[in-house]
Amino acid sequence: MASPLDSVRPLIEAAAAGLGMDLFDARFFGSGSRSVLRVTIDKAGGVTVADCERVSSAVGALLDERDFFGGRPYTLEVSSPGIDRVLKTERDFARIAGREAVLNLSVAVGGKRVIRGVIVSCEDGTITIDIGTEPVRVPLADVVSGREELRFG
Repeated sequence: MASPLDSVRPLIEAAAAGLGMDLFDARFFGSGSRSVLRVTIDKAGGVTVADCERVSSAVGALLDERDFFGGRPYTLEVSSPGIDRVLKTERDFARIAGREAVLNLSVAVGGKRVIRGVIVSCEDGTITIDIGTEPVRVPLADVVSGREELRFG
């Protein structure tokens, strides 16, 4: 059964794309007497506050036009995925090619369920990650969670 968000998600994605953004995530939940729609956007080079404001205006108008919340009060939150974003999709992993990541796996690779290395590529549902000794191919479906490994200074 489709959720209410499933019906409007493609429209949110199109609105964001029309403004040069990618829809990273969208979540809908209740919070007290208000409903909350949390939209996370991304773009090459990072998201600015102005980007969030533009997407918020476009998505807010779309939700009001479609009467998504049935006249009830709601909060729309638009933000970037942040520096410690979770990597979920093939596109997420392909975007960080050449950088380090940590993958938590459902199936062990070389006896390990957590591997660190440099993402070489991600295509056709497979991540290639160089773990220092050799590149390893991991099916995206076996990745429980992934994060870019950030190093400072």
